[in-house]
Amino acid sequence: MDKKRLEAHMNDGKTEYVMCAAIHVNDEESYSYQPYNIDTGIVLCGWRHPGIFQQAALLKMPDSSNVVQGFLTTKNRFLTRKEAYALVKETGQLKQPLIGGMLTSEDLW
Repeated sequence: MDKKRLEAHMNDGKTEYVMCAAIHVNDEESYSYQPYNIDTGIVLCGWRHPGIFQQAALLKMPDSSNVVQGFLTTKNRFLTRKEAYALVKETGQLKQPLIGGMLTSEDLW
């Protein structure tokens, strides 16, 4: 985890928002330029989760057993759906009740 950069972003006085759908594929490998709170695996982003899964399939990524669905924030953090739900409630980014039982990109945009 890039604690130094994460702390700098978290303490910059700006509000953190969810900015796109994301999936974390944890293959236990280390990659450059990942969200600050991700040590292993790769995070893929997009407008909707199904599109991201299509990207992963085209890239021949591992099966979904090592995949966590979530969101990327404006402070370069990967959040699970549950963590992102707490953030969007806190910041007022969620303008309507959830469509389903968990936070989806359709709830936000």
